[in-house]
Amino acid sequence: MELRCASIPPSLADRLVVAFPGNVEDGAEPKMALSFASQGDMKFGEPSLVENRERFLSGLGIERGSSRGLRLAHSRNLLFPEAADDVASLASAAGGADGLVVRDRGLAPTVTVADCMPIWLFDRDSGAFGLLHSGWKGTGILRIAVLELRRRFGSRPQSMAVVLGPAIGSCCYAVPEERAVSFAAEFGEEAAPRRGGENFLDLRAANIALAEGLGIGYLLSIDACTSCDRRLGSYRRQGSDSFTRMLAVCGFFEAEPNFDGDWTRRHPSDGVGPLS
Repeated sequence: MELRCASIPPSLADRLVVAFPGNVEDGAEPKMALSFASQGDMKFGEPSLVENRERFLSGLGIERGSSRGLRLAHSRNLLFPEAADDVASLASAAGGADGLVVRDRGLAPTVTVADCMPIWLFDRDSGAFGLLHSGWKGTGILRIAVLELRRRFGSRPQSMAVVLGPAIGSCCYAVPEERAVSFAAEFGEEAAPRRGGENFLDLRAANIALAEGLGIGYLLSIDACTSCDRRLGSYRRQGSDSFTRMLAVCGFFEAEPNFDGDWTRRHPSDGVGPLS
């Protein structure tokens, strides 16, 4: 696995646009984008906030009506809609979902985040692309996605490119001991550090370990803590009554990357064993 890590440049104030890591083919691959808090709250399904979403998506060059979103369930469920109109019925049948993966280039999957981690995924074998919403309850959805891509399309993990987006960091994510113990048991001790008598979760360490264990070919980790970086929306920092949901989107749109790969470090490592 090729792992690259980078921080968000100080010059960026309103959005992040990034190309997937790895063997990039101009025009043949989707891009990923994330709104910042300055763009406004992007809550899905809220009529008063539709203008915020449409303004942001339009600014990327995404046509009205082509984006698709979800009422998040904080689960590990994800959907593979074959048509735009399938999303609502599939979500209802699943009892809620936190991921959308498509192969139709005319669609642009979205999720909202405000401390939870957006995970962008592109499978170069099948052409499937999409987004996952990974909070503490949903960590592990990346594994579900990779296994499902293999089942549906015969995809290989080494052909996949994954981007781990900004999320609350272990610097700020204090949790009850019981939650930390459970998280460590599933994702390893590094995913649940203990400092100064307190327990913390590290969503990034958990997902990097998952990607490495799955044998993902290319991984980019955007190392930003939503609670520390005031450009970003954060449930913990801003409070439950006034936090800003950011919109993450994946698709074939016009906006050029404004984050060109000024990597702070690079860690190549071998993939681990076959999937089970």
